[in-house]
Amino acid sequence: MEGNDRQALNRAQIDGFLEYLRNVRGYSEKTVVSYAHDLRRLDDYLVSHDLGLSEMAFEDAAAFTSDLYEQELSHATINRILSANRTFFHHLRENGVVQTDPFRRVSNAKNTRKIPTVLAPEEVERILSCPTDDYTSLMEVTMFNLFYSTGCRLSEIMGMKVSDMDLKARRILVTGKGNKQRFVFLTSRALAMLDEYLPERERVLKENRIEGEQAVLVNAKGKQLPLSTVHSIFDKYRDRLGLSKKFTPHVFRHSFATHLIDNDSDIRVVQVLLGHESIGTTQIYTHVTGKRLEEVYRKSHPHGRKDK
Repeated sequence: MEGNDRQALNRAQIDGFLEYLRNVRGYSEKTVVSYAHDLRRLDDYLVSHDLGLSEMAFEDAAAFTSDLYEQELSHATINRILSANRTFFHHLRENGVVQTDPFRRVSNAKNTRKIPTVLAPEEVERILSCPTDDYTSLMEVTMFNLFYSTGCRLSEIMGMKVSDMDLKARRILVTGKGNKQRFVFLTSRALAMLDEYLPERERVLKENRIEGEQAVLVNAKGKQLPLSTVHSIFDKYRDRLGLSKKFTPHVFRHSFATHLIDNDSDIRVVQVLLGHESIGTTQIYTHVTGKRLEEVYRKSHPHGRKDK
């Protein structure tokens, strides 16, 4: 089945389900709109991965859920989206459209807030110093530098456009959650990587006869990177560097924020740089640094050390 046909069939099933909720189950229009909003996220995922509803497996549902966490959605929002998808797939099973519910084994988000994984500065240095001996490795290390320099979410990095870059001012205009825009800034190192990468990017686009591509990060064929490829790149470098910690785009974001606060940045400045709506979301990074302070105190204070 062609991609466009698959997309049309997916959307027809979603629209049919919404009509079922409205006309058969008698749900209010507000509730139907809420389902439509949540299922639009599923539709976007299916389009980006060229999947049909009947082709979706547990691994796809797990990856979809992982993307929700990457977007920093609240646990309540994630659980609502998962619930909408389970209800949708139950309806599809009842009507013989699919055989299984890929979301059945996906666990709900817990309401406990975990302290995020943070890379040590020396670990970041190892990652950003990886050799770049061809176009692909140059693009990958440039991507890592963009993550750490800007603290951007994965979706924001993927949405970066060449036209939004102001290299003289060392800043990039990004579009975050709720289509809100903000400037993020480039370190000298990230700027140097872009100075090397962007001409190579142009060469790749010309070789592949691609015109008008605005995405900053493109693969060796001149195509914008899909999200699944980005996750694979992080997994590849985690294995290559022998990192014991979790290594994801969001870990770079956590590391960016934590290292800023460790170096006495005002938490409200960090809030703006991260694009957080609420200062409360940013305050988790003070918990991280507070834990580190406690560790330093216990190691350094004469009465804090444990006797061996």
